[in-house]
Amino acid sequence: MTLSHTEAAPHSPEEPPLEPPLEPPINVSNAECGESMIAPPSPGEEEGEVKLPSSCNSHESVLVPPSGKDKGYAWVVVLAVFLVNVLVAGYVKSFGILYILILESFPDTSGAAAGWILGLLAGCRGLLAAVMGAFTVLMGPRACVIMGSLCVAAGLLAAAPAASIVHIAFTLGALVGVGLCMSETPGYLAVTDYFQDKRSLANGFRASGNPLGGVLFSPLVVALHQHFGLRGALILMAGVMLHMTVLGALMRPFQIHQHLVQAEFWKDNARQNTPGLRIPSSQQVRTSSQKTKKKKPLNFRILKNPAYLVYLVMVMCINIALPNALLYTPTYGKSIGLSAYENSLIASYTSACDFVMRLLCGWTSSLKLYKAHHGLIAGLVVGGIGCLLTPLCNSMWQLLGAATLLSFCMAFFWTLINTQLADEFGGDDMASTWGFFRMTQGTCSFLYPSLIGLVIDTTGGLAMPFVMMGSALLLGGAVFSLRPFVAKISGSKKEQNLQSSSSLRGEPVA
Repeated sequence: MTLSHTEAAPHSPEEPPLEPPLEPPINVSNAECGESMIAPPSPGEEEGEVKLPSSCNSHESVLVPPSGKDKGYAWVVVLAVFLVNVLVAGYVKSFGILYILILESFPDTSGAAAGWILGLLAGCRGLLAAVMGAFTVLMGPRACVIMGSLCVAAGLLAAAPAASIVHIAFTLGALVGVGLCMSETPGYLAVTDYFQDKRSLANGFRASGNPLGGVLFSPLVVALHQHFGLRGALILMAGVMLHMTVLGALMRPFQIHQHLVQAEFWKDNARQNTPGLRIPSSQQVRTSSQKTKKKKPLNFRILKNPAYLVYLVMVMCINIALPNALLYTPTYGKSIGLSAYENSLIASYTSACDFVMRLLCGWTSSLKLYKAHHGLIAGLVVGGIGCLLTPLCNSMWQLLGAATLLSFCMAFFWTLINTQLADEFGGDDMASTWGFFRMTQGTCSFLYPSLIGLVIDTTGGLAMPFVMMGSALLLGGAVFSLRPFVAKISGSKKEQNLQSSSSLRGEPVA
């Protein structure tokens, strides 16, 4: 905290009060110890007294308004994000069941035509992440989630009377994919805004909604289809997804929340009539609370940062495994003679294990037991070992062991990646860093399934695809371990460029 001072300027009681300062300092005083006005603290600061210069009267004190982060309504927001993740991930992970039901309703559909449904769903959900991040910055998380929920419901309702697979592809695929992207992207940004010291714990709770949705939605889709048929199931699922509008309404923009916290703080101090403390007017509080750094919808300069490019290369490597290893595990189980019941046990165990490990990862990371990037690398290495061991499994229990290692990888990666991006590149650029990250992932989601299918057709089995996925996870961990060295080298080059440019201009080099 720094103290900002103005010149002593005595004024009569008839004169209007001093205008709020252009920058939000901790106090503005007459000769360092007159009337004082308090402005919002920097992120992470808590309520408390600020020491004044020794020349000030001892009976005058300055209070710093509290931050709205890491407490109170912040946990309401993270609960809303958690439930949105349950709905979004539940729909995506249960879409395999819907996909089978759609093919049964349209038996003449070719595999290539049906593939457009999955491609548009995964592609729109990932490729538009940067655009939806910018929309969140401009319009706020509340509006973005509500519009996304309406878009998902519209896609499900429009698909109910569909008479062709093309109609299904553009409704359940494209329209629902856009809505899911609009619904889930603001949650990542909201958690970053509302949490500082407990960000890892909050991200662990947020991320645990994904596997829980996978556990809950699959039996729900089956039950709805049995009682109401495919069209009825789509209509009722639209009603379920509309619950995201209520959850989105709870995602109050952090700037508004911080203003409300400060306004309540000043009201409480005004009631207490603290001696020697000047309480600014509501207009002054509003003016000072609005003087925060304005976020950019998209920051394309981040793509010139070599340290950030390491993240993009890493996700290109691991994206062949993280969404696909889990999908192909039941197929491998069937190839070694496991029954449908045993495969369902493995799928349920994997989701439950993923849920528990995400909570555990968020909790241990918040305790600072290890650095986030070390946990992320460890998760990728463990997941790579699990994929490499999968072709050696010959029983359900062995496959459960390999699935446990894969669950560890997914839990640590999806819990820590958001925290790592925010800590390294700042929360203000989270819309850009997370958006481009997800955009890269979405692009790879178009390419890798076809590559895996080609390998399966060529080799006639799943051993080679799992070796590829395990090797890709290990390679991603190795790439990410180079991040500190890349950042150090790029920082040294920037410093050398600054020194050379200063010498050319004849300026002294510090």
